[in-house]
Order: sequence, then C-alpha cells, then structure tokens
Amino acid sequence: MEISVIIPTYHPKEYTVECLDSLKKQTLDSQCFEVLVILNGEHDPYYSFLQQSLPENGKILYSPVASACSSRNMGLDNALGEYICFIDDDDKISPTYLEELLKCAHKDVIAASNCLSFYEDGHTEKNSYSREFERHVGLGVQPFYRPKKIFSVPWMKLIHRDIIGNRRFNGSFPSGQDALLMFEISDEMDKVRFTSSNAIYYWRQRSNSLHRIGHLKRISKYSKLSWAYIGLYFHRPQKYNSYFFLTRLLASCHAILVGK
Repeated sequence: MEISVIIPTYHPKEYTVECLDSLKKQTLDSQCFEVLVILNGEHDPYYSFLQQSLPENGKILYSPVASACSSRNMGLDNALGEYICFIDDDDKISPTYLEELLKCAHKDVIAASNCLSFYEDGHTEKNSYSREFERHVGLGVQPFYRPKKIFSVPWMKLIHRDIIGNRRFNGSFPSGQDALLMFEISDEMDKVRFTSSNAIYYWRQRSNSLHRIGHLKRISKYSKLSWAYIGLYFHRPQKYNSYFFLTRLLASCHAILVGK
C-alpha cells in the first residue's frame, strides 16, 4: 500500500460526500491507496450516511470521542500506507492530486501541492499557501524550512510514515495541534518538493467555520503553543532547525498581536 488517506469527520454532511467523490476520481490506481474515514462523536445516522458514499478502497473507523485530533491519531494507528495524506472532510482534491504527490515523494522528501480556497458559490481564490507554492514551485527539491508556511498544517502534502513515527497530535491543545505536530516531526524532515499546479488541495471556506477568539483566549492559546515549541526544541536542539523554530515562535507572536 502506497498511501493512507486519513479523513476525520464529525456529523458528516454533503460536503463530506464531495470530499469522498474527489477521491473516487483520482487518476492514481485505487489499489495504491486506502481511504480511512474516522467518524467521531455520534454514530447514527452518520455511519450509514458515510457507507453510501465510501470509495471501494475505503474503510470507516469509529471513535465516540468528538475530536479531530484523536480521530487523526486513530487513523495513524490503523494506516497501512508507506505515506500519509491528511484531508479535512469539508475539503476536496483535484483528480491528479495523489498521483502527482506520489511521484514527488521520497522517504526523505515531503511532497507538497498547490492549495486554493473555494467558496459555496463555486469560485476559488489564492491564499497564503498558494502564494507560498508559487514562490517555490520551480525550485525542485529544497530544504523543507524554506516554504515554512505550508508546515503550519498537515494537509496538502504527502509525508513518509517514518517521519511521523510514533508521534501523534496532542489532544491537550484545543487548537494549534496541527502546527505543533508539524514542528515536532520536523526533526526528521529534510527536503520538500512541489507538484505541478495541477495538483490542488481545495480548502473550503465556510462562514460557520471561521471565527475569532477573544484576546485573552488568544494570548493563552499561543503562549501555551510557544512554550510547547520551546520545550521540544531545547529537549533536542541538535535535531531541530533553528530557523524553523524561530519562525514558529514569531508566527505565535504575530497571532497574539493581530488575531487569527
């Protein structure tokens, strides 16, 4: 098995069907990848809803804990693929997404794709991730820390399972665990290579999924995240890239000051 696609879902709706349909349309042979959908929270009627849309190479896992974090961890614990691919259940991917990522990936090279924001009316827009992609797409294999922005999230990339190892998303962080895991596993990262612009991760923008948190909560969140970065880095400073570490701290400070 080449790739394990991990998709956590809570109260799946029609957008989850769109996500699964985009996996059915992949140009990569379906025998080369598995789709692990982790339903968390309430079981019924969502389990049967997912069964109707599941790809032939798909499997539904269930967790009563309503948490994307623990669901992703369950996916990692059950994944059979050499490479790991995370997709959020309200997002979708272009037809050549997995095929192009796999062509670029290596045990020591993380493959990354383009990313576009898309909206309910069907239009797409560039975002900070796509602008990072445009700056680095023609540079071939390069140090992972140069396109640093893309390593604040687990999606739009293919990661060899040995890079992740036994590390998992930290459930003690209600948010920010994505960026934290990406930093934690950076001690095993070396290079990154981008696909062509045809491989696209479509990041859905929904009005009910975007919210601001209060200033004090924001300070608490990013202060806690910063201390976690510091703890990881100084535990093994020889293994982590100092520049990448500093960019994580600066990103947290920026989030405290301007909001996120």
